[in-house]
Amino acid sequence: MTRLAGILVALMTAASIGHGLAPALPSWPSGLFAWAAALLLVSRVSRVQFLQTVFLLLIGVSALAAALSLGAEVPWLRLLDSNAGLLSMLAAVSFLQLITIARGAVVAKAQRGPGAFGRTLLSVAVFGGFINISAMLLVANRLARERGLSAFACQSITRAFSGCPTWSPFFAGMAVVLTYVAETNLLFVMLVGLPFSVVGLLLVFIEAIFRYRQELTEFEGYPLTVASLWLPCLLAVAVCLGHVMLPGTSILDIIALSALAVTGGVLLISRGAVETGRQLSDFVQQGLPMMVGELLLFLGAGVLAVGLHALATVMHLNLPVITAFDATAAGLLLAGLIVPSMFGAHPIITISVVVPLLAPINPDPQLLAVTLLFGWGLGTCAGPMSGTHLVMQGRYGISSLKGAMRNWSYVALMYPVALLFLFVVAMIRKV
Repeated sequence: MTRLAGILVALMTAASIGHGLAPALPSWPSGLFAWAAALLLVSRVSRVQFLQTVFLLLIGVSALAAALSLGAEVPWLRLLDSNAGLLSMLAAVSFLQLITIARGAVVAKAQRGPGAFGRTLLSVAVFGGFINISAMLLVANRLARERGLSAFACQSITRAFSGCPTWSPFFAGMAVVLTYVAETNLLFVMLVGLPFSVVGLLLVFIEAIFRYRQELTEFEGYPLTVASLWLPCLLAVAVCLGHVMLPGTSILDIIALSALAVTGGVLLISRGAVETGRQLSDFVQQGLPMMVGELLLFLGAGVLAVGLHALATVMHLNLPVITAFDATAAGLLLAGLIVPSMFGAHPIITISVVVPLLAPINPDPQLLAVTLLFGWGLGTCAGPMSGTHLVMQGRYGISSLKGAMRNWSYVALMYPVALLFLFVVAMIRKV
């Protein structure tokens, strides 16, 4: 069953990319493959994730039923494929795990002190932006080799990692925003999100100097080297080339193609055709099924989004607190994304709820996109049910609740920073 599910996820990815390259091909087969894989893997998901998905489906179906009773026209096929492009991108990016990204760094001698701490933060931020949570685990495994992962190291890693979705096109948060806010300008939001994440790194470093002097002095860091940066650079070039060569193709499909092309090319050059084929086959059957949590969550959120959009359209619903989407409204929305995350709601849930309700006021897409990305990054940092903290609990025994709560002060500090960025974006968009 697991192997078949992995094959179905691979077919989902191929069908989604095929539709992106040739729009004449239908998009619904990719969604059908995704749902089939999710049903085969549902027994492997955690109880919390299962209940979250059921909750999303119940609310979505209820909204659809209410919309139908009021005479709404429902795009039924969207129930199948509303988030298929997003899931296909995540599946394609997951293949990057097959590449050894830091061969030079692994053999390098570890160093101690503030410099080593700063290089560790940069490693998490740079690698995390391209291979997602795998990079966080790569660094954490190195830090935990001798004495286990300390609370200080855990909070530092998760805080550095939380800035990745605000700028990285290879991250789930960016994929969600590109899906739900169709007119997002990727370059614009990246240019806003990157300095925001840099400010976050600086605050983590400064706090360590003043609050954790002893831990900082003894900190044995992850050695970042020039040789270890080749993969991020190669991926960036591949995405740029794809954007130039395929101007009419969705950025999600370009990212997916770039990740697959880079993975396949590097493996062929370094390991040969036979070994490459074996590793790709093994990953399809064993690695892709590991994304069952994302499958269920994002498919459920897709049903919720379709249902709420249909209901909001037929009833002319909107958010009563927000009547015009300016910087103040963006700040309120950001708080509305972060607070539910602190109590266990995944950002995809709140995003899929609020975006349809904002549609009637026609919000500026770039301001909305930046707000959602900030909400995703800070929400996952503060949320005990986010994948970031659940992985830390499962792998290193650090309580997800305690880990999240340790980050609340950091999120509270970053919130006014985010407000400043939102006000700047609103001013730029008015010019």
